[in-house]
Amino acid sequence: MTLHPSTRPSLSAPRKRAHLFASLALFALALAAPANSRAQRSADIGLTFTQSRSNFVTVPGSATQYFYMRGAAADYSVPLWNGLGVSASGNGLTGENFDRHVDIHQISILAGPRYTWNHGHILPYEWGRKASLFGEGKVGYTFATSGQYPSNSVISNTSSGLTYMAGGGVNITVYHHFDLRVIEADFVHTQLPNGFNNSQSTIRLAIGINFHTQD
Repeated sequence: MTLHPSTRPSLSAPRKRAHLFASLALFALALAAPANSRAQRSADIGLTFTQSRSNFVTVPGSATQYFYMRGAAADYSVPLWNGLGVSASGNGLTGENFDRHVDIHQISILAGPRYTWNHGHILPYEWGRKASLFGEGKVGYTFATSGQYPSNSVISNTSSGLTYMAGGGVNITVYHHFDLRVIEADFVHTQLPNGFNNSQSTIRLAIGINFHTQD
């Protein structure tokens, strides 16, 4: 992500609203799809602390420079058939004082399929330490509410872009409905303006908790 002095916005208000409405509709669809079967299925609600690493856009051949952002995420997942289900998530990340004067704040809203492998009990009592692994792919939008995003020779403090994510994680039951998410790792590709290729690749790592609505 190239950093430049701020001038004026490059995205019109109607376009930004259209992006927002599209993402909210995607998020709502993911939640509404399994609505008729929620009473019979156990939904998962995850809350995680997230650390990400991205790279600045640099001149080809120069040394790669990385920057880090941290934040929190929430995800909601419902199984549909065997281990296959649908998941929606929201992620907020922030980084401050890049190049001594730029702050970056981003919110991502994503939805897509998730597959979960349940490994049953790993300790010899009724609720003892169930383990599960999941893999997922999601698509949505990232909304940047702070930063510097050059596009068509104009630099904006806000922007939005299509976002893809692929990754997975491990949950281990701590007590009945509660899991510890011991690790989640995701590869995230965003398409925010950067004055070069409008493409960013990010690695995200997270830990946190997971809650089952049913045993």
